[in-house]
Amino acid sequence: MRPVTYRDLRFEMLVALAALLVGGLWQRHVAPAGAPCWLALSALGVLYLLAYTLRHLGENRPASDTPLYPTFGAANGLTLLRGLAVALLLGFFCPRTAQGWVPGALYTFVALSDWWDGFLARRTRRASLLGQRLDLMVDGLGVLVASALAVVLGRLPWWYLSVGLARYAFLLWEAGLRALGRSPQPLPPEPQRRANAGLMMGFLAVALWPVFPPQALTLVGVWFFIPFAAGFLRDALWVIHPRSTSAPHEKPLLGAAYALVRLLSAAGLGALLWSHPLSGWLRWSGSLLVGLLALGVLPRLAALGGLLTFGAAWAAGLPLSPITALLSAGLTAIAFYGGGAACLWAPDERFFLTRAGVQPPVKG
Repeated sequence: MRPVTYRDLRFEMLVALAALLVGGLWQRHVAPAGAPCWLALSALGVLYLLAYTLRHLGENRPASDTPLYPTFGAANGLTLLRGLAVALLLGFFCPRTAQGWVPGALYTFVALSDWWDGFLARRTRRASLLGQRLDLMVDGLGVLVASALAVVLGRLPWWYLSVGLARYAFLLWEAGLRALGRSPQPLPPEPQRRANAGLMMGFLAVALWPVFPPQALTLVGVWFFIPFAAGFLRDALWVIHPRSTSAPHEKPLLGAAYALVRLLSAAGLGALLWSHPLSGWLRWSGSLLVGLLALGVLPRLAALGGLLTFGAAWAAGLPLSPITALLSAGLTAIAFYGGGAACLWAPDERFFLTRAGVQPPVKG
């Protein structure tokens, strides 16, 4: 079986060149002053991505002692496309560039396709060391670039850059422990870690859309930041002091508490929608989400829909207030930790807490 070489990346290289060409021509047409800088930074990102991939092509195998796969693979190709989108985002750090919906669209693709590359790898039985390495690199750099870009564009406050630096701070923490002669313990599989990362990626994608006011994004961003940062802090403590943990939604008392938060959030959202002069579509779509939350039907997705409804209402003139701040906190808690006990139908739990293509464990 022949080893893979750079020739197996010819299609991906052509796609990257085409993306740079189209993006450069668009910038030259819409914002000619910023086009050279956009093209230069994006091209540097693409070159780094391709060089990194070529350097690790020898890991295109399921394990270190198994033969190489004969081709690059569809899953790795999708991960590389995600990396290409992150590389193109670099160009928008340049001044005087055209932006519009493009940064948000690029990172929305990165966030959504994070679910599919792993699914493809497992369903086609082409999971590889290379794919795992590329996925971690693209996710880490993507969060860093997206958070920094949202700060530069004035969409999020400066301290939100810490979200992008969190993974690298954790790696530095582990390196420091090794330098001190301590061996960091490996992190156990934790479904909530996947949910936290996915929700933060989704929030950063929304923050890059030119839709919601920065004040509203900052408010919701605080609630997203708290569980995200708490997860990293818990992992940092775990590597020096392992302990038995269980997911919050598996604890009965917390399950009852989240159910209460869900019901109160549904009632508060409904009262707010019908006590302020809002457009008909916003009021009725929000009322549908209220019903889903009250019944516990797709509670996590309904909570995310409620947050988007808040964003649309704020953009339409709904004032920020302590009540809306508390309601957004409640909806964020549901999105991160679920609807708690007595949910009528919650298949979205599996989407948030398990990898695509992997069967959830059977509970006794």
